[in-house]
Amino acid sequence: MIKIAFYWHQHQPYYKDNLTGEYSMPWVRLHGIKDYIGMALLLEDFPRIRQTFNYVPCLLEQLKDYEEDCARDRFGKLTMISAGDLTEEDKLYILDNFFSANHQNMINIYPRYKELLKKRNFGKKLAREAAKIFSLEDLQDLQVWANLTWYNPLVVQRDPLLSELIKKGKGFTREDKEFVLAKQAEVIRQIIPLHKHLQDLKQIEITASPYYHPILPLLCNQESAKVVLPKLPLPKKRLWAVEDAKMQVERAVQTYERYFGQKPHGMWPSEGAVSDDIIPILAQAGFRWIASDEEILACSLDNKILRDRYGEVVAPEILYKPYRLTVKGDTLHMVFRDHVLSDFIGFQYSKYHADFAVSDFMNRVHSLKKHAHTGKPLLVTIILDGENAWEHYPDSGIEFLRKLYRAISDDGDLECVRIGDYLEEHPPEQTVQHICPGSWIGHNLATWIGHEEKNTAWDLVEIARSFLVSQTEGKRLLSEDDVLSKAWEEIFIAEGSDWFWWFGDDHFTHYKDEFDSLFRLHLKNVYTLFTVDHPKILDVPVSRMALKKPYSYPKRFLSVKLDGLVSNYFEWLDAGRYSANKDMETMHRTSGQPVQDVFFGFDMDNLLIRVDFRENVFFHSMNAGKLVITFVQPEEFQICTSLFTDKPLRFHIKNKSGTHDRKDFYSISLNKIIELSCPFADLGLFPGIEAEFFIELVKGDEIIQRMPFRTVFCFSVPSKDFERMLWQV
Repeated sequence: MIKIAFYWHQHQPYYKDNLTGEYSMPWVRLHGIKDYIGMALLLEDFPRIRQTFNYVPCLLEQLKDYEEDCARDRFGKLTMISAGDLTEEDKLYILDNFFSANHQNMINIYPRYKELLKKRNFGKKLAREAAKIFSLEDLQDLQVWANLTWYNPLVVQRDPLLSELIKKGKGFTREDKEFVLAKQAEVIRQIIPLHKHLQDLKQIEITASPYYHPILPLLCNQESAKVVLPKLPLPKKRLWAVEDAKMQVERAVQTYERYFGQKPHGMWPSEGAVSDDIIPILAQAGFRWIASDEEILACSLDNKILRDRYGEVVAPEILYKPYRLTVKGDTLHMVFRDHVLSDFIGFQYSKYHADFAVSDFMNRVHSLKKHAHTGKPLLVTIILDGENAWEHYPDSGIEFLRKLYRAISDDGDLECVRIGDYLEEHPPEQTVQHICPGSWIGHNLATWIGHEEKNTAWDLVEIARSFLVSQTEGKRLLSEDDVLSKAWEEIFIAEGSDWFWWFGDDHFTHYKDEFDSLFRLHLKNVYTLFTVDHPKILDVPVSRMALKKPYSYPKRFLSVKLDGLVSNYFEWLDAGRYSANKDMETMHRTSGQPVQDVFFGFDMDNLLIRVDFRENVFFHSMNAGKLVITFVQPEEFQICTSLFTDKPLRFHIKNKSGTHDRKDFYSISLNKIIELSCPFADLGLFPGIEAEFFIELVKGDEIIQRMPFRTVFCFSVPSKDFERMLWQV
């Protein structure tokens, strides 16, 4: 007998801003009506198929918000607006984002949705151009299809009205749209009760991950990332947050028990990331077993999991069994995923016909029979996302899974089991004293640390956490103090794995900017809760390193006459230049914004900045406005000037604490342009120092315009050899 343990990991990042209640993205809602409900509904037809599901606690909490119809994400809100009431900005957002589904399996199979996609013409038309040819009927049909396509086929089959809407296909009414949205909450309300019902029937086991899905080894000791990759660069500031790791685990247990009526026995550590440091935390929280990847096992045993040319394991007695892991007197049982079989389901079988995919899977499992005649039954553990793979399959993978479950159910030599049941019946016999620190990706932790962007993000977490620790005065992490409790919650959220997954250049998403912004928002919220200004570095996207700089660099020393006029053509010719029109992020904004161009450069001793305005726009819109130049590196300070209230015009330098030098600078002139000169010495900048800054026009509490929009101006403070070195390069 061969035992097969399917282990489906259900996970989404935390999209909610706890201070406003707003959700930035819709993926909890959309995966809810597609994958979370569908994976469970399918099991009702296959009582012999026992499985294990892992639910991240913060996903359960977000599902609860949608259940109670108190979650609002931007996609949903724009869907609810009548097509005739959409603003120009609304239309542009819809045209850029309401095709965010697998084109082959979720759009092209519906003639009207396919027609709208063709009309949108991605790659050849900007949203602004496409908007001119999208009628109100087109927009309303798009609003409906962007939601309707996500319903799992099993849900559609059980609801005649949804089936009728899909057949209708076009010309949707306001009532049609309202039904599609209302049905979502109804479906989501079934997800958790259905899983609990299947758990109580003992058909599924449900496990948990740490609350906000952090990489536990990195919270406990970031140096653990260097065990496998000794040369991996680490953040400048070391985060030591063992208490946070314990809290994320304890909160996971409490949440699971609240939803499912019992304590969890098993855990999928976020991303299968393990280390010796986390074992006592998990064991003392009551967990009995955890899972990770076969490469972690191989690394821990210092023994490769060898495979033949067909990808079959040469020594299955090593991989297909549980282990006992004992660290510092604490013991957990561990199982390890078959990397190949798991990835075949996750990434390969979607490309094949369902019959061929099922046949290939069954042949691979059957090949193990020759090893399964003695001793304990082999345990083939298959672990993967229970959501992301199915978008790449026709009909959300229903045909493939039905045929797979049927084939296993009909095979007398195979049995699907819950992992906990197998461990109860066949406890591990082999003990290991050490687990290799790493994850399911390459048995290392480099997906979440080591890249410049990832390390920058960890530095920002450590800075915010240190600030919060300074406010706690020895109080527990989660005390009765409401502000402290909410602030710690923001830190825990920022420790989640997903932000670090998208930072760097190893993964791509069209929503990288949104993830970046949301990550920084959670850290900003820590300061907001204490009514303290957040560090200005949090206004700078972490992912800016990968951006093409929307400006040129200075070429030579400048000789500038500060008169607020372009005195001659050559005066600023060799400066670095930023044009708002060419900053792609601001293309749909520039028509009403005051600043047209920014120039920056230097002479031997001074930083020089020039700001050019659109004709008439500035002087009509910026009465009582101010110009703020914010440096974020090498340290935080600002150059501030009021544009109309000061006569003569002057500026001062304000440091991070909010105080400023008593010295006022008058080396600034406003006429048709602004020209400003400030000594490097007064800025605390010396030759060779790398400096980064951005510029904002501010009126009252409102930022009118920022330059550059989502990155910073960078330069190295010049030495006297600047021009000679530049020519050599």
